Amino acid sequence: MTEFRDTGPGDADAIAALHAESWRAHYRDILPDAYLDGEVFQERRAFWRDALRAPRAGQLVMVATLEAALTGFVSIVRDGEPGFDAEIENLHVRPQLCGGGLGKRLLAAAVERLAAAGVTSACLWVYDANEAAIRFYERLGGAPDKHGVDDFAGAHAPDTRIVWHDLADLQRACRD
Repeated sequence: MTEFRDTGPGDADAIAALHAESWRAHYRDILPDAYLDGEVFQERRAFWRDALRAPRAGQLVMVATLEAALTGFVSIVRDGEPGFDAEIENLHVRPQLCGGGLGKRLLAAAVERLAAAGVTSACLWVYDANEAAIRFYERLGGAPDKHGVDDFAGAHAPDTRIVWHDLADLQRACRD
């Protein structure tokens, strides 16, 4: 049975490995191959070790585990994006588990926590080329409202902000 729990510093390496695996599977034509084939794990490991050792105020990072193995994670920050109570910074599941409902259940667990803490709106940024993710968030009631370009790892990737002005809508969609 899948369990959802908060993270701690000891989860950093496992999260980094899953993060790198997910990016290699889904960002192949978005981020440079040299980055994905080379430094992605080391860079993500340094990022997650820092993030979990000294969490930002209002940071929520939860993992999904099955028989103690990490199968997904979500990270959200409060007040990360102006005009919204919360920004969903990451939602990743093992690539072979995509489409099985794990991401939705993991997001539901995190959103329940946000709602209980008084969060009323949320957003996230998604690469335009990640069409499967865009469809996923739109099925959950997210609406695109702004476009930009993300400069990361040498890429200049167009992205779109997806928003939920009423977090209750996202809660309901995650339960359906």
